[in-house]
Amino acid sequence: MNVTIKFFGMLVILLAGVVIGLQTAEKGIQRVYGLPATQPQTFSITKIDKGQVEIAVTGTQVKAGPERVVNYVSEAGSALGKMVKDGAKATFQWLASLFAP
Repeated sequence: MNVTIKFFGMLVILLAGVVIGLQTAEKGIQRVYGLPATQPQTFSITKIDKGQVEIAVTGTQVKAGPERVVNYVSEAGSALGKMVKDGAKATFQWLASLFAP
């Protein structure tokens, strides 16, 4: 279990490093070539008007109010949790079948 926690911790750190690296590289390119006419390609949040925000992740744009942003994050977390739960359940069932008489 300790190895699993370390693995997922390192995976999260790696993914955060990739996102930070992409943003840093994009800022460096902007310094050399100037500001582009388009929005950043990695990750951007733009406030449009009262409570409305526009979120762009790798070019995919979503216009939403604050409640939709929370629901989007909540739905993503729920889906990820369900996948982990189903994967763990399948793994334990497989391990139990190895020791079944």
